Amino acid sequence: MSMFGRRPHVTGVVGDGFVAAEAPALQTSLVAALTLHERAAERPVTVELRVDRGRGTRLVLSARNVVIGFVPPDEVPLLAAQLPSGRALLVVPGVVYHQDGLWRLWVGPEPSSFPAPADDLDTLPVPDPSIAGIPLKILRPKDDDDR
Repeated sequence: MSMFGRRPHVTGVVGDGFVAAEAPALQTSLVAALTLHERAAERPVTVELRVDRGRGTRLVLSARNVVIGFVPPDEVPLLAAQLPSGRALLVVPGVVYHQDGLWRLWVGPEPSSFPAPADDLDTLPVPDPSIAGIPLKILRPKDDDDR
């Protein structure tokens, strides 16, 4: 048993790597996982990613205790087969990087250049801007035309 109940880590194999799904919908989370200095520099940031089961067959990627991506469907079988039983955690290397105005997540060792994400990679809708979970459109005063 590990000291203080810490769960052992098992390092997964991801091959050459891949771009994680749902970056546009998870921009708030991606930014929250970075420090102020990392966000300002907009340079790639190496992170350790935890792989967990999500709803259905989905696999969730988290870094620094924040969910920041999902494993694309074509990569799920590879990582799902590596999920350890018991209390151990599956971890893989990752890189948070800035491309075309978005923060994205690369799963695997840092490549020499980040490939463009596939067109069908991001399917979740981008959430409306909110403050403390309250959508900003509710907080806006109505125009005379809206009354």
